[in-house]
Amino acid sequence: DEDCPVAPTGYMTGGGSVMNGNVKVTHGFEFHCSAAQLPNNLEVNWAKNRFHLDNLGTASCSDDPSISEGNPVSGFDTYMGVGTGSLNGKPGASAEWKFTDAGEPGKNDYVSLKIRDSNNNVVLSVTGKLTQGNHQAHP
Repeated sequence: DEDCPVAPTGYMTGGGSVMNGNVKVTHGFEFHCSAAQLPNNLEVNWAKNRFHLDNLGTASCSDDPSISEGNPVSGFDTYMGVGTGSLNGKPGASAEWKFTDAGEPGKNDYVSLKIRDSNNNVVLSVTGKLTQGNHQAHP
């Protein structure tokens, strides 16, 4: 089940929610497999908190043989990234994430997301399948 890297030509879009205990975590994003290609956006909201990505530091698209992205066939199903942004309007926060596209309608799409504040304290760590929404890999 090792991820195979792919050429950085595609992009992934999506959003939805995943539960972190009793807290609903919503997210929306648009990412290119090449961090230099714009736009690259991520917004995450939970409880009374919000994270907004300002800079995508690293990006990686890969194909996990155990996952099928369905249609459109994009050649990858997994997006991993790291970036910096603002947390509740305060700059200096960071995030790292992994999103998967496991076909339609999105119920098997996966999120792994960790957000740190400007003091490097983890303020959100959530992992799981989407409870609502969809991730879509594009060629």
